[in-house]
Amino acid sequence: MLRFFSKMRYKLAAENRVAKYLRYAVGEILLVVIGILIALQINNWNSNRIDQNKEREYLENFLEEMKRDSVFLNVYWTRDYPDKVAGLELAREYIKYGKEIQDTAAFFVDIGKGGKLSRAAVFEESSTYQDIISTGNLKLIRNKDLQLHIIQYYTSISTSITYMNNLRSEYATFVNSLIPYNPQEYYQPDKKDYERALQKINSDEFLSLANQELTYAYSLNRRMNRVNDRLIPLLQQINNELEKINSN
Repeated sequence: MLRFFSKMRYKLAAENRVAKYLRYAVGEILLVVIGILIALQINNWNSNRIDQNKEREYLENFLEEMKRDSVFLNVYWTRDYPDKVAGLELAREYIKYGKEIQDTAAFFVDIGKGGKLSRAAVFEESSTYQDIISTGNLKLIRNKDLQLHIIQYYTSISTSITYMNNLRSEYATFVNSLIPYNPQEYYQPDKKDYERALQKINSDEFLSLANQELTYAYSLNRRMNRVNDRLIPLLQQINNELEKINSN
């Protein structure tokens, strides 16, 4: 097409037909401009499609990681928190009031539960959030409200971890030092093990550790509830956004 316009231009120029020459010249320029605009449109379409696929990938990864968090909060924490508090209260009752022990082995198992989630990481790190922040790809999530809620969710986790690390006690370390434990090669404590362990826990030091750990447990539970309050609607919001993207 451009070659045709060029030939016509040259012919008209040779015949000294200026008006028609200018019209064909303008037509040639318009064709070039239209071609450029079409190419830009195609390029933008491809770029938007790539961005949308990347957005979908991020949201799907967030969804999987947040489901993992939900299982921890609503299954493991819900199960372990009452055991943790009960174990710590039992330890305090024994030290303060000399609570009678009916089954020594069961007693040490129960007070040992007071150390649950004391040394372990409360939340696994989110590789998706680290990636989307470090690469600047957070902007790919076009829903600004969802973008804000994701930031708030992971900020609440980060501040909770920092806060709780400052409250952790050495309760679990102390309990683990009383009697050897090896799940692969089961160690059966004897009478002397229990006697020495009972002497060690009947102390102001252990009472102090139990009090600190109980404070940690109460604080951690409040933090877990706050995180869960953010998580439940966020999961629904991500699901809704993925449905919207997949329907386009």
